[in-house]
Amino acid sequence: MGYVELHCHSAYSFLDGASTPAELAAAAADRGYPALAITDHDGLWGAMEFAHACKGFGVRPITGAEVTVEDPSPGGDPFHLTLLVEDDTGYRNLCRLITESHRGTRPKPDREPLPPTVPLEEVERRAEGLVCLSGCARDGALAGRWGRGEGNGAEALGRRLLSVFGPDRFRVELQRPLWRRDRARNRWL
Repeated sequence: MGYVELHCHSAYSFLDGASTPAELAAAAADRGYPALAITDHDGLWGAMEFAHACKGFGVRPITGAEVTVEDPSPGGDPFHLTLLVEDDTGYRNLCRLITESHRGTRPKPDREPLPPTVPLEEVERRAEGLVCLSGCARDGALAGRWGRGEGNGAEALGRRLLSVFGPDRFRVELQRPLWRRDRARNRWL
């Protein structure tokens, strides 16, 4: 199998993606990708539109989301995990995680909603049928901690995720957004 992008945001991920799901499907087909994952922030916003568009281009759609996870350590910052659906159970679990992350985000109708987050323990409980990528270069579970000088914490969290998802369903995500220290971060990861 050729290259497959597994962390791609559509225009539904405001300020991170600019292309519609149909444009992404067309671009994947133009580049000869056999498949493409759409992983919008904290939701499956463009997943159905993307799946329909992929049919017309002969690209296999991979459903996923980049979820924001509450850091279990005291005072820790939330981090991102990219979760990809492997089967029906994984789709159910991802939908439940997203629903859980949005619960309580609108405590008062006249106020701005709170950002969605899901506890790490809930991700661990709903891991079946999901493939976990360690997250983006900026706010990812491992890369974000490494960037803040928390290498030991990143390693401990990586081992925890590996024990939950197993070696076949947990992958360390390497990105090169052309920032200072990209190479050093990727070498460490």
